[in-house]
Amino acid sequence: MAAGIDDYRRKCWDAALHAYGTSYIFQKRAASLKRKTDMLTWVGLAVPILTGALVGTFGGYKLWGAAIIAGSVVAALQLVFSLWSVIRRWPEELSYSSASATANESLASRFAALGEDPPTALQALRIQFQKLDVEDAARRDRDNEKNVTEKERRMGMRAALRKFQRQCATCRQTPATMEPSDCGVCGKF
Repeated sequence: MAAGIDDYRRKCWDAALHAYGTSYIFQKRAASLKRKTDMLTWVGLAVPILTGALVGTFGGYKLWGAAIIAGSVVAALQLVFSLWSVIRRWPEELSYSSASATANESLASRFAALGEDPPTALQALRIQFQKLDVEDAARRDRDNEKNVTEKERRMGMRAALRKFQRQCATCRQTPATMEPSDCGVCGKF
């Protein structure tokens, strides 16, 4: 039996839900990575500037040796974390996460708009849905390479259910907050 307009509307809303959830996941990743890279940058600049300012201000200060040792320890730690950020590719992951969050949010909006106000002709709806579905599948393929965890998926599901005011299929609750519940679908994150 061929799918009707209501079937496509349901598919649009389901796709909007999943795309928004994925957008939320990558927004959270991007925010975390941004904080980490900003902190590394700040420490990487603050320690040498502070050291130079102290030398310029106090010159032969009697506790200068202790300040140099403390600055050296902080600089060594910063170097280790900078190396870790390069190995873990934080800058590239930040860029990818930001782009994915934006692309998924756009997909969610377009799916929701199509689900809310579909064309009256089934063929036109089918074509519009298929175009979005191809774009969504390509985005999902790229996102799946980024090792999204089950915990993140549950968090994304809760965010999407909250955004679109839908009930969870398992616990039958419509989330009002992002506080995790005991549900295995929209909680436990």
